[in-house]
Amino acid sequence: MKSAESTEDTHPVINALLLLLAVAGIILFTIPLFAHIHNIGNLFGLSCSVLLLIYVLFRRQICGAVSRISAYPAGKASLRILGFLVLLGILYCLVLSTLMLHAAHKKPQQTPNAIIVLGCKVRGTEPSRMLGRRIRAAYEKLEADPALIAVVSGGKGENEDISEAQCMYNELTRMGIASERILMENQSVSTSENLRFSKKILDDKGISGPLYLATDGYHEMRAQFLAKKEGLSVCAPAAAYTSWYLLPTYWVREWFGLTHAFVFGN
Repeated sequence: MKSAESTEDTHPVINALLLLLAVAGIILFTIPLFAHIHNIGNLFGLSCSVLLLIYVLFRRQICGAVSRISAYPAGKASLRILGFLVLLGILYCLVLSTLMLHAAHKKPQQTPNAIIVLGCKVRGTEPSRMLGRRIRAAYEKLEADPALIAVVSGGKGENEDISEAQCMYNELTRMGIASERILMENQSVSTSENLRFSKKILDDKGISGPLYLATDGYHEMRAQFLAKKEGLSVCAPAAAYTSWYLLPTYWVREWFGLTHAFVFGN
């Protein structure tokens, strides 16, 4: 059994690791703000990192306050409930992350007949960096299998001069993919609509069977979940690369996106 003195000796090491984690989190969740990316991933990640930093800097005071609250039965029960909820939340996020990694890397059991490319931001008439990488992921699958048909999916949003589908069509044909291999779905405004409207186009063309879904790796699990709800065949990922400095923000945001999909189905 460790003595109180040896336990105290571990505190500087633990504090240093927690401080490093907190500072790294603050930096990683702040960087996307300079690229004008603001979402719940930033907010939640920054909030947790700042709270961890506060704990490290004021650990003694916080532990003292916890001890005083624990002296009362109601306070002790409240702290236990809070601790349980925090632990449950951490486990939930770990499970989601494991499933997200699996969805982004699983191999197709059958040869896909088509690839649905999910839309993302267009800047004027040019693809954003993230959309460009989805286009590249789709191109690599189309280039590797000349029989593969693509559905480029995405409507025209604010500050977009053309639809996301048109932008993807333009880029893929410029890269050498024959226009007759590309079907356009240019009305959707969400992932659910991307998939629902793309399914109708595929059905109208008599194309069925397993599919690739081209989107960012962190988004693959939600896309595959929603594809199944829309009646699409089992999908394999065509996962696009996400910049390291954006990945933490979008990964955390995806926890909330998946939760919304589980609860509301879209």
